[in-house]
Amino acid sequence: MSGVSYNLGNSKPLINREQNYVLDRRLLTVHSVDRDITKYPNSNYFEIILPETMYNVQSLRLVQCNFPGQYYVFSDNYQNTQFLMNGDTQFPLKIQSGIYTPQQMAAEITTDLSFNKVVADCSYNPISQKFSFQSVADFSLNFDIQVPYTTTCNNYNTNPVMWNQYANWGLPYNLGFDKQNYNPIQNKNLFSVIAPHTANITGDTCFYMEVDKYNSYDELYPYNKSSCQMFDNNAYNGKVNSAFAKIPINSSNYINQDSRSLFLQNVVQYDPPIERIVRLIFKFRFHDGRLVDFQNNNFDFSIEFNCLKNEIPKKYNVRIPALYNL
Repeated sequence: MSGVSYNLGNSKPLINREQNYVLDRRLLTVHSVDRDITKYPNSNYFEIILPETMYNVQSLRLVQCNFPGQYYVFSDNYQNTQFLMNGDTQFPLKIQSGIYTPQQMAAEITTDLSFNKVVADCSYNPISQKFSFQSVADFSLNFDIQVPYTTTCNNYNTNPVMWNQYANWGLPYNLGFDKQNYNPIQNKNLFSVIAPHTANITGDTCFYMEVDKYNSYDELYPYNKSSCQMFDNNAYNGKVNSAFAKIPINSSNYINQDSRSLFLQNVVQYDPPIERIVRLIFKFRFHDGRLVDFQNNNFDFSIEFNCLKNEIPKKYNVRIPALYNL
């Protein structure tokens, strides 16, 4: 089209209309303490109003973030701190919320057993990586019975009922057990139960950041039931635009990540550009829907707004006085 002449020999020639835009890069820094604490007591879900309205937004990107490197693996909010056991009577065992090594977990459960006046202990085999329970008296592990939890999520989002899931359904899952009742095997005067699976107490490797209306990640739903059907074209169900960014979890106390480190690949482009953005709503969750329990630890991140600004070409005639001697 560049070779087309717009002068058609008449008094009203066509004028070539060109729209020139300049890309205006704006950065917004957000701290978890910037939220309305009374409205959003937990930092895993909150809303902010931008200092100024962003117009003609062509793309968004998470360019930098500082999140805690360690998170509670066991918490009432995650519904994995209790299980039921039966000796002479049925009673619940509850561990403290926090992070455990396998040896610390075995010691914590043994302490709870002693507190309930049960002559039994829990041990961990570092070779097989399995937990086991031993007692001089008969007992049963009632891992097929749901334990009720009272979670402390915010008023806008609640955690899913984990008991209904195939994984992370409770503390017994983390110890390597299935959702069933276990009766011990007697060997002389000792009753014992060994977990059928290896322990899983290390927690998640990442969490997801959602920005309401501006997500771009596509995500499969966990615990799908139909994926084994050979002729099912919809074997895997998923959600389009489910998250804005995927944040790796590092074992250090705090981890600083930016878009140049290749950990953050989340440029979101919009065509046509978004007319204006006034507010943003953030949500931080794991893949299975559990909200991240930040334990009141502060965090911060930076979001890049790439805005298109209409540019009118300007031609400057600048006279430089001889005195400047440039």
